[in-house]
Amino acid sequence: MSKLQAVVLAGGSGTRFWPAGRRLRPKQLLPLAHGVTLLRATVERVRPLCGDDAIWIATNAELAAAVRAELPELPAERIVVEPEARDTAPCAALAAAVIDAARPGAAIAMLPSDHLIAPDARFRELLARGAALCADDETLVTFGIKPSFAATGYGWIEPGARVDAREPRASRVTRFREKPDRATAEAFLRSGTMLWNSGMFVWTAQALLAAMTVTAPQLAAAAHAMRAAAARGDRQALDAAFRTAPKGSIDFAVMERAPRVTVVEAELAWNDIGSFAALAAVVAPDADGNVLSLHAGARAVALDAHDCVVHGEGPGLVALLGVEGLVVVRMGDALLVCAKDRAEDVKKLHARLRDCGHEDVL
Repeated sequence: MSKLQAVVLAGGSGTRFWPAGRRLRPKQLLPLAHGVTLLRATVERVRPLCGDDAIWIATNAELAAAVRAELPELPAERIVVEPEARDTAPCAALAAAVIDAARPGAAIAMLPSDHLIAPDARFRELLARGAALCADDETLVTFGIKPSFAATGYGWIEPGARVDAREPRASRVTRFREKPDRATAEAFLRSGTMLWNSGMFVWTAQALLAAMTVTAPQLAAAAHAMRAAAARGDRQALDAAFRTAPKGSIDFAVMERAPRVTVVEAELAWNDIGSFAALAAVVAPDADGNVLSLHAGARAVALDAHDCVVHGEGPGLVALLGVEGLVVVRMGDALLVCAKDRAEDVKKLHARLRDCGHEDVL
């Protein structure tokens, strides 16, 4: 088998992190990973394991130029561009087709570009374990995060019997559970066995296509056509085959119903940075609990202010006086002020801005 190939998913929109995140600058292109972009941090995390020549980026046509600008060291052929947005199942099929045509039989890691993960060395050990487990060309591997709280915003995984006695622990997946209500999430946490679904996977193209044949025949047909087109180097046929793939997530289309899925237990510091309120995972709060995420000359001063999050980019000052529990985001052409406990609703505000005709700041 060829060495592990890593495909980093870098599509998506900037709705949750407006006004820092925009249509052409979504979360993965923001400097939220200790001053570097989440995309760059993901690439650097896998580089020591895979090497420069085994890193691929999957993105959409609208973001392709921004991705190339962020990662100029990657050759154009390793930027896999989706002709249109069809969710993660067609994206997985496209990436597998392109990579397998170039590196036949290789294990392929499919990784989101917008997560914070530490320690890096431990993460690479987990990926190597996943690559070994999928070497049979039948097993699909996912990674389950050991939970630290009763999360209602994540899917969960119920592991079954261990597949071997090696470490990190790997088990057959008994079932996937969708985002639960509070009581169910608390029960999952108390069980001591349930894991968060990280959305990270390792498989070979052969194993993925075999699973699709069982769980999503129409998707499998499109995937086979993509693989044949990629082998011929026919980009027009590749795009046409992609457009025949049914829209849907890889979890629902494949993972939740595939016959051979193994979960590797991942004891990692893991955060999907779902909103500005989560920036405390990146920047240590000051003595008053304020998180100051400041970049490219941005400044902040706080007086009698507590438990606030400030994100600023570019020269300028944010001054807080006598306030508590706010998120303040200062960009050149837009300012956001919201209650910290409403940070998850920035996506709703983004929709309102669009409805009100403010496309120029989106």
